Amino acid sequence: MGKVLSPWSKQATIAMIEMDMTVSELADKIGRTREYTSAVVNGRVYAESAVKAISDVLNIPETARSLRGN
Repeated sequence: MGKVLSPWSKQATIAMIEMDMTVSELADKIGRTREYTSAVVNGRVYAESAVKAISDVLNIPETARSLRGN
């Protein structure tokens, strides 16, 4: 079984699907690489500034509890 996504990661993924946005498009909007953006969205990397930027673009809440809640 694969890694369980945090609630924030799930919200980010759902928002990207609803907006028909690829990781590459999201990365362009936040000024980061596709690889780094993917790592943040999938919970492999945590950087508060990146999470905030992604949350702002996707219009999803950014909360400490949802970021760390596995």
